[in-house]
Formats: sequence, structure tokens, C-alpha cells
Amino acid sequence: MGSKKEKEKEGETVFDYAEKRTGNIHQRINRIMKEVDYVKKDKEIQFGNRAGYSVTGHDAVTGLIHPKLVDHGINIIPTMDRVEQSGNRSRVHFTFRWVNVDNPEDNFETHAQADGVDNQDKGIGKAWSIAQRYTVLKTFHLETGEKDIEEYDVDANDLDKKEEDDIPYPSSKITGQQREQLVALCKELGLNNEFVKKKLKENDWKTSADIEAEFFDAFCDELREIGKGE
Repeated sequence: MGSKKEKEKEGETVFDYAEKRTGNIHQRINRIMKEVDYVKKDKEIQFGNRAGYSVTGHDAVTGLIHPKLVDHGINIIPTMDRVEQSGNRSRVHFTFRWVNVDNPEDNFETHAQADGVDNQDKGIGKAWSIAQRYTVLKTFHLETGEKDIEEYDVDANDLDKKEEDDIPYPSSKITGQQREQLVALCKELGLNNEFVKKKLKENDWKTSADIEAEFFDAFCDELREIGKGE
């Protein structure tokens, strides 16, 4: 009891409880990584008539990791650092502090940002769920199976209304919900698909998925100016 010996049970690495509550924060996380290396994608996202793809929901990640954090004595303390509001989109910047509960001075921080889009008051909550889900997935290097979201090339005009939780693209690109906003804007302005493709090409973007997040607002403003002139 309390030794460094690992036990094997049904092909999984299992630690004595006393052993789980030893070591520094990095050693504890490493032991969780030995116990868990996969989380099943549990939600399906559809794009018009195209085949959909699976994603990993917040509850699936929380349900898998929560008991491991309890067993190994790790707290994740989130802090909302900054909120940037643009219309119905809330971009929220977070700090997540990973704390050894048996020695709180033993901790480290990770940082994340995410967008939540909602016409009422749920934008910040959506962003929080997205940021925490991806922070956990990436910190523990968890596999999710099937294709990653980066492998899908979706024409913005084929986008249907998706689930409430946004599915973020890599941090340097716009999110799925921002692409939805772009589709809605183009429809509102009466800009056809060929024209939008031309404007994307002028900016060296093959599809809307290539738009860098920092240029999204400026691109939308440009389209609005064009729409006013037509």
C-alpha cells in the first residue's frame, strides 16, 4: 500500500488509492493519463444534406475525468479573465489553475479562450463549457477517435443550425458559430455564393474555415459596406 507498484486489471492500469494521492501535480496528471487515454465522441453535428461528424460533448469529458480528479487529488479552478462582447457573441478568456489538493502551492496554469453565441444570456456559459472541455482534452492528450474537426471542409452555404454548444476550430481560425454568423450575414445582404467565394479568394482564403479570427470582424464590415452599395 502506497508503493509505486501498478496493478493490472482488465487491461487497464490501476493504482492503489494511497498511491494516487502521492506525488506532485505533474505526477498525478501523468497517472491519470496512464488510466485514461480515450473519450468517445457522443454528439453528431450535421451540415445540410452532407454527412455529419461526431464531436465530444462537455458532459462526456466531465463524466470521464471528474472521478479521476477526485481520486488523484486534483482541483481545476477556472477564472474568467476577460470578456469581449460583439453583438450576440461572447469571446471569453480563461485561466485554469490545476491544483494538488494535498499541497495547494503545487499548481500550474493553462490558458484558453472560446466563443459563445447566444441571443439571450447563455453566451458566456457556452464559451466556458467549450474552453474547459478543450483544456481537459488537450492537457490529458485524450484521443477522441474518428476524424478531427480540422479534417472537414464544409461550404458555409451548406451550414444548418447546429447544437447550442459551439464547436471551435483551431484557435487562429474563426469558430463554427462565427461561420454561421457569416452565412446569415451573406443571406441578409443578398450576397450570392460565387461573390462570397471571390471575396474569400481576394484574401487568400479557400473557404470560410480559413478566415483568421482577428480578421473576421473586418471582413464582415467589408461585406456590410458592399451590401449597402448594392
